[in-house]
Amino acid sequence: MAETTTPTDVPTGALPLPLPALGMLSDAHRRGSRCAWCSTALTADEAVDAGERTAEDGGQLFPRGCRRCAAVAAYRLLQQHAPACDVCKVSAACPTAVAAVRLMREGGL
Repeated sequence: MAETTTPTDVPTGALPLPLPALGMLSDAHRRGSRCAWCSTALTADEAVDAGERTAEDGGQLFPRGCRRCAAVAAYRLLQQHAPACDVCKVSAACPTAVAAVRLMREGGL
């Protein structure tokens, strides 16, 4: 699936993982009961918050993913983020990069 949506402001504090196009997500994906990427049914123990966001119709979305898919999305996010981040260019202390690496490790990457 194409990764097309990335929120700029995430009120939950979760890492804003890029998602498949919102039009491709079912209600179960939008409310976080299924992985936004692979559609696996999620439990509270295995679900990773992908960042609350506002839908085009004004409603709220609460997408989540399995650990493996969240790790891949975190890797993609890091690839997009790091080249443009002034902190990443000089230090390993960027909060976005640290969070992405943590998700990557938790997902087995």
